Parts: sequence; C-alpha cells; structure tokens
Amino acid sequence: MASFVYNLWKQKLADGTYRWNANSDGAGGTYEIALTEAVLTDPDPDTVTAALTGGNEYDGSYSRTAVASLSVVLDDTNNRAQLDAADTTVSSIGADGGGQKVEGVLLYVKPNGTSADSSYIPAAFFDLATAFYGNGSDVTFTWDSVGLITLT
Repeated sequence: MASFVYNLWKQKLADGTYRWNANSDGAGGTYEIALTEAVLTDPDPDTVTAALTGGNEYDGSYSRTAVASLSVVLDDTNNRAQLDAADTTVSSIGADGGGQKVEGVLLYVKPNGTSADSSYIPAAFFDLATAFYGNGSDVTFTWDSVGLITLT
C-alpha cells in the first residue's frame, strides 16, 4: 500500500478531474510509475517535476512503465474502497552510474496529450521495503493485497 498519497491528486480524484481507471482523465490519460533513488516524504508537490526535484529519479537506465488493469474493490466489511492494479514489471533496469539503489516508486497521472513531467500529477509514493541495485534485470512490483491505495 502507498506510503502516502499526494494532496493535489486526492483533490482532483474527489472533484472528478481524475479517476482510477485506464482512462485517468476522461481523454485517454494513463497512470505510470517512475523509480526513485530517494525516499520521498513531501505530499505537497503539484507536478512530477517538483516531486523528483534534486535528482530523486533513479539514474540507471529504465523506461517509465504504465500501470494496467486498474480496478476499484469495495470492502463493505472494513468500510473502504481499495484502488488496485495488476502487478507491474519494469524491464531491464540498468545500474546507476553513481551506485545508487532504487528506493521507491512514484505513481503519477500522465494526462492525454501531455509529454512533460511538468504536466504530470503525482498520485502516490511507495517506499520499498528492500532497496535494490539495477543490474539489467526486469523487476516486477507486486502491489499490496489490499490494493495500491485504500480509501477509508
């Protein structure tokens, strides 16, 4: 489950700007993940540029990856909704030239028609239980059994 959810995304989810499905903005937008070489702690940045400022994005070679099969699961017993997705594989994560590890995963909205981090909205950050070095292998992020984000 997310270490924290970004405030602007919470607002935009609540006001209907974004939704939790494969068409995140109603115009073909998507959810993607970026890898970080730092543990992010600030829930207030309004853009991916701001969230990753200071060299926080992992420097080793990799491609940001779309998150697929988004679903909402209603849990009446525990009075919550769980935002879930299929486990996500990032292919061929290369070594970082500075010897940095992958410390976390940034989930963000990529609105349709945008192509810059300054237009992407951070949604949630996941602090990895075990950081790892890239070595050219694929890594699959297995999301928590109660989903990526729980709304209570």
